[in-house]
Amino acid sequence: MESKFQNRNSLKIKVATAMMITLTVIMALTPIGTIRLPMVSVTTAHIPILISTILLGFSSGFFVALSFGIMSLILALTTPTAVLSPFFVNPLISIFPRLLIPVTTYFTYKTATKLFSSLKFGNTLSIALSVAVGNLTNTFAVYTMLYFVYAQEIFEKTGQSALNYIMAAMAISTFWKCVIIVLAVVPLIRILQKSLRY
Repeated sequence: MESKFQNRNSLKIKVATAMMITLTVIMALTPIGTIRLPMVSVTTAHIPILISTILLGFSSGFFVALSFGIMSLILALTTPTAVLSPFFVNPLISIFPRLLIPVTTYFTYKTATKLFSSLKFGNTLSIALSVAVGNLTNTFAVYTMLYFVYAQEIFEKTGQSALNYIMAAMAISTFWKCVIIVLAVVPLIRILQKSLRY
């Protein structure tokens, strides 16, 4: 599914993709990449992936996702900050899960747009669903890979079974993080769609 914006000018898409990659790097390297709330910290560095995939198409989303994965790997090498950070030096943990974000986001948006085309707020609903799926893909893919690749190491580091540790980490805030990302990203995409005459 290609937008009118995509068909109109591929150079604009390349420039916009480059801007999104730059924004991803900036967010990954600064506190902008994390919203710290009283009850939960929300990673926002993957937001450009969601926006790029929906507005610019799968290819753009893929390259922005790749940049996010590479930044995750670099940060794990240079400034590990959490118990599981050392595991992100493995591309299977830092890069591969990020590349799944544009896949699920793109095909969810493509399918939802067709399903909800007759609804008054069909496009908004399609965006919300796609953003939610893409956001959850990031969470579940990373933790799934951590479990399959480093279950024993996680047990040694934490004293808990990898499954229990991961389930606890996900249960605490996954739902609220997803809600916050959807509420933040959907209006932004709608504004951009209007400004681009999507």
